[in-house]
Amino acid sequence: MSKNVEQTIKEVMAVVLNIDADRINDDTSMDNTPGWDSANHINLVLGLEDEFAISFEVAEFEMMRSYFDIVGLVGAKL
Repeated sequence: MSKNVEQTIKEVMAVVLNIDADRINDDTSMDNTPGWDSANHINLVLGLEDEFAISFEVAEFEMMRSYFDIVGLVGAKL
């Protein structure tokens, strides 16, 4: 996947989760990111859909538990 796509994902995550994009890596997940609650999870998914002009199924929402997961799912849609 292109570095630009990965950087854009980080930027969306940074805005929604109110964290520094430089701190986001493959280990960043719902379990270790305080601002990543259920409400912000929905905002994150919607932000990614808007940014990349893609849509996710409900089952995919549930699979997006980390930056690593999100990169894989977004990559599969592009």
